Formats: sequence, C-alpha cells, structure tokens
Amino acid sequence: MNAAQWWIFLPACIGMNFFPGPNNLLALVHGTRTTARLATLAGLARLPAMVVMLILLALGLEALLALSADAFQWLRIVGAAYLLWMAWQSLRAVVQARSPVEGKKTLWMMARSEALVAFTNPKLILIFYAFFPQFIDPFEPVAPQVAVMGGTFLLIEVAAIGLYAFGGRWLQTTLEDGESSKWLSRFTAVALTAAAGLILIP
Repeated sequence: MNAAQWWIFLPACIGMNFFPGPNNLLALVHGTRTTARLATLAGLARLPAMVVMLILLALGLEALLALSADAFQWLRIVGAAYLLWMAWQSLRAVVQARSPVEGKKTLWMMARSEALVAFTNPKLILIFYAFFPQFIDPFEPVAPQVAVMGGTFLLIEVAAIGLYAFGGRWLQTTLEDGESSKWLSRFTAVALTAAAGLILIP
C-alpha cells in the first residue's frame, strides 16, 4: 500500500467507521445512560474483536472465512437476541446519577456488551475480507500493509466511539426531566432494535 492508496482508503474508512452500525448505536445508548467518558471507555472493548479479525486477515483470508454459513447465522442470532433483550430492558431503565462503585459496575457491563456485539457481528469480518484486500499490494508483504490499514481503522473507530458516546450524553442532558426520560428510554429501545436489525440483515 503506497501513500496514494492510503489517501483513497482513508475517506472510505471514515465512512464505514462513522456509519451508525450496531456498536455505534450501542455507544449512543450507553451515552444516554451514563457519561460520555464511561461510554467511550466501554466502547474501547470492541477493539480487541477487531484486532483478532485483523490478525486473521494478516495470516490469510482463508482463516478469516473459516466459519461456516451456519456459524455466521448463529452469530447473527445471538447478537441480535442480546440487543433485543437490551432494548426490552431499556424500556424499564431510569436515567439517574450513579455512585462511583455503581459506575465501575456499569462500565464493566457496558464494556461486556460492546465486546459481545462486536464478536457476534459477522459484518465486521466481511468488511475486513471485502474492503481491505482492495488496497493490498500482492507483491509486497501482507502483514505490514494490514497493520497500516488496521491501525488507521482502529484510530478512526476510537473517534467514532467518542462521537456517539457524546451524542448520547447530549440526548441525556436534553431529555433529563422525568417525562422526557420516558421518551429517552423509548429512543434507546428503538436504537437497540435497529442495531439488532442491522446484524440480522445479510
């Protein structure tokens, strides 16, 4: 991958990272429930899943596609079911301040959610399989090229996490009175349901 290819890769990568996919919608929801800082920290838990997929890509595309069609489908079902369960829970959630101890517990739960959704989202694998190889020079070592593209992707992903987390926090402060909190809970339920739908759509 030369400099010219990287400059073509960059805007396409930004578009994919900032697209409101399942994990970004989850960061938005977490921002509505806690603080932007906690939601951003929790969002970083999705990065290990991406690193694993990038390593598989560097080792060989065959390894990245080792999962069968049935395995992909089960991943979709598990991820979507989890998001729908969260949507149901959000309808009963109340946005309120938390103590430091509760905050730590909440951070762990949000991080776990981010990691689970990332690992059960086959579209991440498809992005790395279908998108990255277009910029790989077959006459040069693959691993360094994947490292450059992967590093770029992960840095932009961190920015996307922060943007959606702060967006959720803005919604929380905008709808902070009792009556509006009900609408906020409904909004988060809709966002999580949409995220589940994004995972299920082939």
